[in-house]
Amino acid sequence: MEARQSRFLISGVLIGVCAIGILALGETRYRMPLFFVLFGLWMVFYVAAVLHCSCASLKTVVLFGLLFRVILLFSAPGLSDDVYRYLWDGRVQAAGINPYVYPPASEALADLKDDVVFPRVNHPHVPTIYPPLAQIFFRVCYLIHPSVWAIKTGLVLFDLLTAWFLLGLIRLYDQHPGQLLIYLWHPLLPVEVAGNGHVDALGVSFMVIAFLYLQVGGYARAFAALGLSFLGKFFAICLVPVFFRWICGRISQSSEGRLRAGFSPKAIWPVLIFTATIAAGYLPYREAGDTLFAGFLTYAEHWSFNAPVYDILSYALDNPLWARAAIAVGFGTAVILFTFSRMPPIQAGFFLVGAFLLLTPTLHPWYAIWMIPFMVFYRQPAWLVFTGLIAVSYHVLIRYASEGVWEEAVWVTPLLFGGFALVWAFEWIRQRRTET
Repeated sequence: MEARQSRFLISGVLIGVCAIGILALGETRYRMPLFFVLFGLWMVFYVAAVLHCSCASLKTVVLFGLLFRVILLFSAPGLSDDVYRYLWDGRVQAAGINPYVYPPASEALADLKDDVVFPRVNHPHVPTIYPPLAQIFFRVCYLIHPSVWAIKTGLVLFDLLTAWFLLGLIRLYDQHPGQLLIYLWHPLLPVEVAGNGHVDALGVSFMVIAFLYLQVGGYARAFAALGLSFLGKFFAICLVPVFFRWICGRISQSSEGRLRAGFSPKAIWPVLIFTATIAAGYLPYREAGDTLFAGFLTYAEHWSFNAPVYDILSYALDNPLWARAAIAVGFGTAVILFTFSRMPPIQAGFFLVGAFLLLTPTLHPWYAIWMIPFMVFYRQPAWLVFTGLIAVSYHVLIRYASEGVWEEAVWVTPLLFGGFALVWAFEWIRQRRTET
């Protein structure tokens, strides 16, 4: 036991060294080979720590997790410029302007443009794609302090809130609290939240809160939290059928009883809470009218990155829109199947997030942080490999930083998805042999 605890502490110290190394890189996109080395080493030390998390002290796990985030809070957001878009949206709102009405490049916003933030705003001709809770968060952070650091600090606070509610779920399932290490020490979270400041931390936080309240029978609070997660990032809407089915199952165990339960006030009321939460979120921005979802629709129709399923379907169907429609149908089918399965909500959520990551036409590395809370309960090696290898997607920045050309290398996607498939197949074969 003492030897395992020593290895666990050594892993934490070495991860801290990796975090300091990433901080020292400065503008990371100009030093990508060194970033890959440091991230890879962090992942190796992280896996070593995960193997010993059952003997880990909760206090030590939390202190190290906090340390990693504090270190990277001081790093420049060198892998993504999304945080500057957040800062811009906050500035627009502070000026009393609806961020959904005008794209950043609009002449109507000429007085807000500067030489620091505006040149770094991505896709300046597209209206904002971020939903209302994210917009409120941007505005509050901007009013507190108009800086990237304020936004990153706010997101780290939500990241830590996620860890707090995850700990509640861990205790609810009578698991060792050291398993929180699986979430707090994963390199993707400090890098993408504390380092690059991605708003996904907001949606993930309320999603985990929703799962906890669902498990303890606080259905109205669960659906309210799910609505807030949707208002932070849209993914949470696919969990509504899963949550609704769970409530019906709690009301009645028989099939006929569950069908009747679906029409009972106890089941309908939480869904109304979810709907009201979303309506309340969009209400302050309703004056945008037709442009309220213009940015999101542009993203859904035209964006693509790091997506082999979409690429294959686009080639086979010779039509990108048909490929997106086929993916939407496939993911919708997955939602239906997991909704009517007998698996608990957290397991259904685990599979749905996995399906989304494998099918989405646009897969940026920070999207994978939605998987990490579920890995605390489902330690599947394939997803451990996937969430580690996804950092290679940043290889695209090497040429983009030097030449301004955004072009994916042909080997990146096969490495990421091929690595996932190989590990999954190996585990499947090993389990089948164990069963026989």
